[in-house]
Amino acid sequence: MKNNLLPSLAGVLVSLFVVWWLHGFLLADRCLDAGGAINFETNLCMSKSEHVIELATSSAMLVIYCVVIMTLSLLVSRLISKLFKR
Repeated sequence: MKNNLLPSLAGVLVSLFVVWWLHGFLLADRCLDAGGAINFETNLCMSKSEHVIELATSSAMLVIYCVVIMTLSLLVSRLISKLFKR
């Protein structure tokens, strides 16, 4: 019996890392669009008057994350399976 768990696990881990990076990128972009600046010491979005700007995760962002996770998990697991079949 072949062990098919490792390619799937690798696909999930890669997709979660990509979504973690994408979330940080999108929040930083939203901060800059709102006229704020990222404080890299605290990882907060600050306005020009040094007030914290609250950035909520929108429904559209959650849908994007789900699509990215499903697509990357499938692609990475299939790629790893094909690479190790030979």
